Amino acid sequence: MPAYIPPITPTEFFHHLQRCIPPTGWRNRIVVANSGGPDSTALLYLLTAVVELRKSSHCFPRAVASVHVNHSLQDAATLMEETALQTAKRANVPHVIESIPWGTLPYPQRQEVDEKVAREARYSRLFHAMRTFKANTIAFAHHADDQVETAIMRMSQGSGIRGLAGMRPVRRWGMGNKENDYYAFGLPGMRSWLIRPFLHVSKDRILATCEHYQLNYAIDPTNFQPDLTFRNDVRHVLSGKSSPPRQKAESASHSKGIDIEPYVEQLRAMVSETRPADQLREAVRLYGIRLEEVDAQVTNALSRIRVRSPPSTLLLTSPALQEITDDEVRAALIRRCLRYISHGPWGSAWSEAGGDRTILRRIASQLWPADPAPPARMAVDPQTGAREDPRRTFTAGAGVIVYPVTVNVQLGTIVHRGSMPGRAEEVPGWMFARAPPHAKAVSLNADAYGVLDVTEELLKARAMGRPTYTALYDYRFAVHFDVAWPGKYIEDAVFSKKGRVTIVPDTKWVLPQVVVGAGSDDSTCVGKFLWQLPEWKDSCRRPVRHQSWVRMEFVRKLDAI
Repeated sequence: MPAYIPPITPTEFFHHLQRCIPPTGWRNRIVVANSGGPDSTALLYLLTAVVELRKSSHCFPRAVASVHVNHSLQDAATLMEETALQTAKRANVPHVIESIPWGTLPYPQRQEVDEKVAREARYSRLFHAMRTFKANTIAFAHHADDQVETAIMRMSQGSGIRGLAGMRPVRRWGMGNKENDYYAFGLPGMRSWLIRPFLHVSKDRILATCEHYQLNYAIDPTNFQPDLTFRNDVRHVLSGKSSPPRQKAESASHSKGIDIEPYVEQLRAMVSETRPADQLREAVRLYGIRLEEVDAQVTNALSRIRVRSPPSTLLLTSPALQEITDDEVRAALIRRCLRYISHGPWGSAWSEAGGDRTILRRIASQLWPADPAPPARMAVDPQTGAREDPRRTFTAGAGVIVYPVTVNVQLGTIVHRGSMPGRAEEVPGWMFARAPPHAKAVSLNADAYGVLDVTEELLKARAMGRPTYTALYDYRFAVHFDVAWPGKYIEDAVFSKKGRVTIVPDTKWVLPQVVVGAGSDDSTCVGKFLWQLPEWKDSCRRPVRHQSWVRMEFVRKLDAI
């Protein structure tokens, strides 16, 4: 007789959900990505039940919505769509069906769709639906067995602890990437969250939950077809099912002939005393705990070693930096610094130098040299009286440059020279900053040149009766324009005479500056990024004329998620 598998109760699910609370707290509504399969069906049922039980709480979501994305790429698509609809009706929640318009820009033709394209297109429609529901959180039904599949896939690709820990229970949605327009989420992506409450729950318990509560669901017939995707290949091997010879050959072509058994055995060896059926899930769970520990250590380290510096920069003191000895913590700190400074979309692989281990080791060798020269051994420049700093400026990747500086820890300022003998308040440090743009030429995405023309978008906002327009500049700054009340000069120069409005780089820190005019020789600055550090000479403390038309904020986050 098979062992009894207990269903997930609403009370237990509530505790899983508590691990997923976004740092900004819950909003009124959570949207569920509803495929119509057993996982999302159970998720929708339990989330709706918990929300109903806690509807009187002021710190908990009060509503649930459901969204189904139909890829139209498989025969079962209609059945999955109809099942998702009926599931939402039973739960009595609002439900929308999003179709992907293959072949309509910016989406590619159907014959060009692969696993990555399909995933990104699905995410784009889910994000659109979440915005339609005026929600900022969407719940996915990935579970503990999905975690194992993800970890093994990443092990085969050479990932470190970040990859082996699998998916996070909660993370910021992010800005997307530069490669395609439909996977670009911009500023709203920084304010949205993705949660996965089932990551500590096994697949068999989800199925038991559906059976216990008599929940109807559909089975995606492609989930165990190894000839379709690498994930399916891994899932197929883990299930222990045999394949016909033809499928084995096709599967090998998708996984590039990778034998995953060594990775499976490596995970099992970590937890050999655990029950065999639970070993893989337990090993990945332990990696997740380790990642949380690393994230916490990086956060604590940054609070100790960071010194206040101009907006969009990071200033770190070397003596405190040397206290970090764990290689995993060092790599995680570097990635977080790059992501914070980079002008690539926040959350994209590019903004963290692709997580390339070679690049991370190269940066670490600069920040933590194997044989650092103590100040007493440094030569003194006879002209300046300062020690000769052997460190050099280097390019870190992700559009970030790192400068060696000397930090006056009392004043919070820097000088680009070695420390002065006898001045204990001067210590070596590193300044992370955005690499300078190539040249001042207009670029629609501002990637290479740092110049963004927003004229047409402002005119469009005015024509649509919008009171404000927000531009994401350099993937680092939100520039908010008051379209409804621009003032007489702006009204005349922009909306009457059709002058051009551009955002251009300002100062060596590449801060945004808004200019209005007919050309580069006839332009007026109408807005600067205002910031103030008392001892920094290039602080911008005073607003320019017409500054009230524009408001600016730095939007990148230094948080772990």
